[in-house]
Amino acid sequence: MYLTGSYQHNLDAKQRLTLPASFRKQFDGVVHLVPVNGAIYGFTPEAHAEWVMSFFENGFDARNRKHDALKRKLNARTVIVEVDNAGRIALGKLPAAKLEQYGISRAVTVIGNGDHFEVWNAATVDDDADDDAELDALMFDSAE
Repeated sequence: MYLTGSYQHNLDAKQRLTLPASFRKQFDGVVHLVPVNGAIYGFTPEAHAEWVMSFFENGFDARNRKHDALKRKLNARTVIVEVDNAGRIALGKLPAAKLEQYGISRAVTVIGNGDHFEVWNAATVDDDADDDAELDALMFDSAE
């Protein structure tokens, strides 16, 4: 799975998001949603497990209290939702306080970010994909 692109969408009255068609094909009816870093991240079950484990550089150690606490917090924050027949996911199953904190209520931007997608408040997302100067600065070392 490799998700890319930026899409403008509106949540419906029940806080459902219609996934972009190209994204729907990547999910087998289930999405793991994680509110983190000002956005809602959406993963397949496999990608979610890999993402959680990626925080443990030398492998997960169940006897390490920090490892155990981080893994527990990430998994506790994760909500599993189904993709309905219309290709929608229910963001309303996430804690209302998180949706409010992130400003996710109506207009959203859905961004493919490789192994997952991100749902951002459309008014505040840092969507500067068309900013060539910033992209160049991120891609190329200025010391050259």
